[in-house]
Amino acid sequence: MTEIRVIVVDDHIIVREGLKALLELEPDIRVVYGAASSLECLEVLDEYRPHVVLMDLKMPGVGGIEALRLIKRSRPQIKVVLITNYDDEEYVVEAIKANADGYVLKDVEKGALVRILRLVLQGHSYMDPSVTGKVFRELKGTNRSKQAPSRTTLSQRELQILECVVDGKSNRQIAESVYISLDTVKSHLKKIYQKLGVSKRSQAIKTALNERLIYLPK
Repeated sequence: MTEIRVIVVDDHIIVREGLKALLELEPDIRVVYGAASSLECLEVLDEYRPHVVLMDLKMPGVGGIEALRLIKRSRPQIKVVLITNYDDEEYVVEAIKANADGYVLKDVEKGALVRILRLVLQGHSYMDPSVTGKVFRELKGTNRSKQAPSRTTLSQRELQILECVVDGKSNRQIAESVYISLDTVKSHLKKIYQKLGVSKRSQAIKTALNERLIYLPK
């Protein structure tokens, strides 16, 4: 029997442990790691080599969709299923555009979640039926005027630094937090501003929050 390796990502330990206990009722599924943040997940991918990442959509710091983009850019073979309480069509459309393999609401039945993971591993995609109608309306253009303009995707390091900026850290504090030089921080910030189309720190923070690149703590 081939073992299915899963990483669970959620900022609440009770959710991580609950999902781990549920999934490991299946003899061929093993939760190899529980990550408390998107960045933590990204840092352990090469070590634990999951087949599936089961990730919360909205967490403090870097959100699930941004992490999804980074995973699919560098490791497209990994299946990513977003699990969330949010059924807003704009979130689902963003997830689809970022190549999510599944979008599941947290009230999903226990047995259904396992079936969904097996489905995506077979190469299929899954969208929670309760959001399907909303997504079709969004994709048809009925709500297009509400969408933000497109932007260049930030790298993992740039997202990490942007998270520090939103958290109110100075350049020197950022350098100490992520173990890089002050000049390197400034270089990254310059690239971040260019990608976001802004010229100063306050604008970068506003854009990061408005475009849901970074989330404030719950």
